[in-house]
Amino acid sequence: MDEAYREDLAYIHDAGFGRIARGAAALLLEELRQCGFDRGLVIDLGCGSGILSEQLAAGGYDVLGIDISEAFIAMARRRVPRGEFRVESILTADLPRCVAVAAVGECLNYLFDERHTADGVRKVLERAFAALMPGGLLVLDIAQPGRVPGGTSNNYFEGEDWTVLVAAAEDPQQKLLTRQITIFRKVGELYRRDHEVHRQRLLPGAEVESWLKAIGFEVRTLDAYGSVPFSAGDVGFLARKPVPDSA
Repeated sequence: MDEAYREDLAYIHDAGFGRIARGAAALLLEELRQCGFDRGLVIDLGCGSGILSEQLAAGGYDVLGIDISEAFIAMARRRVPRGEFRVESILTADLPRCVAVAAVGECLNYLFDERHTADGVRKVLERAFAALMPGGLLVLDIAQPGRVPGGTSNNYFEGEDWTVLVAAAEDPQQKLLTRQITIFRKVGELYRRDHEVHRQRLLPGAEVESWLKAIGFEVRTLDAYGSVPFSAGDVGFLARKPVPDSA
């Protein structure tokens, strides 16, 4: 398996790239209330540093976060002491009974687990459906083919004590995206350098939507989490497990 989000990149992601998780948390809290769930377990797949889990826990829900990054899970445990967090691949994790499942931040695309396949992603969605209570919610976003307009890009981001350089290249034939990430983080008086390579399998949104409907979900397509828009090439879904007809 590729090593995912080591200490410095995990810190930077938490410090500078939490908008999607915060937007998804706000949306999920609102939708859960509207569905009549004011408590229950929320499963946070690819939970990262626990930003979404923190907001759901503050809203009165129990949280279970799952991520393959040890550094992320250590941060999540500090952020949400009452939550349960596991270092595990989301492709194989057992999902207990719950009122909601979140899979935000393109987490279903990442190839950190070498067993990743499109069919494996569909099986995650099937397990989420089986775990959800009737009326329960699944919120997710994915990166699609065309995620990198023009096929290549070079971007630069910086914060108070960090800088990242990201060179992205998309292979349209293989539907694969590779990001070369060079990291500089200030530790004490000096900057520490690291480098990570992240690969994603790009998933067509129409195909994922068809999976969700075939599994049995009621599906709404999203282009943002509330006021937080997705990046170009991303699409989101809010899916609901139907409540059986009482007749």
